[in-house]
Amino acid sequence: MKKILFLALLLCAAAHGLRAQTLTPFYDNKVYKYGLKDQANNVVIAPKYEVVYWKENVDVFAVRLNGAYGLLDGKGKELLPTQYEYIGDFSEGLARITSTSYKTGYINKAGTLVIPLAYKDASDFREGLACVGKEVKDGWNTIRLYGYIDQSGKEVITPQFAQANSFSQGLAPVFDRNSWGYIDKTGKLVIPYGYDRADLFAEGLAGVKKNGKWGFINTAGKLVISCKYDGVNSFSEGLAAVNTGASPNFVGTMTGGKWGYIDKNGNTVISPKYDFTLGFVKGKAEVDLNGKKFFINKSGAEVK
Repeated sequence: MKKILFLALLLCAAAHGLRAQTLTPFYDNKVYKYGLKDQANNVVIAPKYEVVYWKENVDVFAVRLNGAYGLLDGKGKELLPTQYEYIGDFSEGLARITSTSYKTGYINKAGTLVIPLAYKDASDFREGLACVGKEVKDGWNTIRLYGYIDQSGKEVITPQFAQANSFSQGLAPVFDRNSWGYIDKTGKLVIPYGYDRADLFAEGLAGVKKNGKWGFINTAGKLVISCKYDGVNSFSEGLAAVNTGASPNFVGTMTGGKWGYIDKNGNTVISPKYDFTLGFVKGKAEVDLNGKKFFINKSGAEVK
């Protein structure tokens, strides 16, 4: 037992030693720039960046210099020069990257461009696929159509949709210029078009909008919670936030109204009275009531 404990301590120390080589951003308020220091507080990279933030899941820094983004590894070595318009978060090992000419591709955690800068729009990878947009000619006009690629960059669903979103639980919402439906990973339409809006699936249900109101369908396309709400959020831990009383603003999005929570049977569990809500995480959800932010439990009681 002592030997096992000693080995565990050695492994922890080794892991700490590796982590200790990771640099820490610091801000110099004389030059209004960020630099990087080591664990001994020595300046390793002088303050020159407008932005530095740590992408912890892949152990790299994203930095911005003169308005353009690049990547550094945990020791400050340049992985990608600061010449990009945007570098996203890593998802399933790859991150979106956009050039200053607004073409998007994907890099791996070493900063290598593994999918070329060929798309005018793109999503993060989810369930092995990413939604990408290509510009194509439609007579005299140029239009954007959306399809899906895998992590090798292979086009697995031909760009054909006017709008599209990521896959969740094996299904993706797509728009045919008139209404929304859902496809599977072969590109087959499995839930017919007919919705004004369609969200991603979460916990077996997805929010859909029809005739100006929101409800929920299951993965078979059956409407299980009727369309009667003015806004909905995804289910998390068995509950979803729903809005009553919201109205469209000047840009067409819904504002106002009050938020509460329903269960998967459509029963109201927490009455709509909040001005803003987030989903439940570990039994708690953040809400806003009359400018006060706090957490509630699944009974609606305020908790720490």
